[in-house]
Amino acid sequence: MGFLGTVASSFADMTLVFQIAGFIILFSASVFVKRNDLSKHFKLARFAVFLGFVSLIWMGYSIISHLLTGALFLDITGNLLILHAAIGSLALFGGVFFAFDRLIRKTIIPMRIVFLLWFTALFLGIIFYSGIMSVCNNLIISKMDFSLM
Repeated sequence: MGFLGTVASSFADMTLVFQIAGFIILFSASVFVKRNDLSKHFKLARFAVFLGFVSLIWMGYSIISHLLTGALFLDITGNLLILHAAIGSLALFGGVFFAFDRLIRKTIIPMRIVFLLWFTALFLGIIFYSGIMSVCNNLIISKMDFSLM
């Protein structure tokens, strides 16, 4: 049982905590840019990317195991989960490129795009964690069944 009353595993709990902590750290890193303390900004941003990468290990294992068992269906929930994975991958790889000064120029627009991608992936992840999507999917299916009667 998850710490928020869900059926999530303890690994999913830790992943959620790491992702939320990483996002808070990344947000606080943006404060240091405004104060012109770039060394603290770089350290915090790199630590946030590290937490994201650690979380990716569990999330990658989880999505692969769902694909192998056939538990990932191409319904609304499955499509949004794939969207979550794609957006999260873009955010994480963008963060890695920024953290290690590769391929992307460090200007405000690309950084904001990666920040918004991370926020979107985190938001979708929280939705999936809390089970809201399974409830919404059941409501949509029940309305479809009801409309056919």
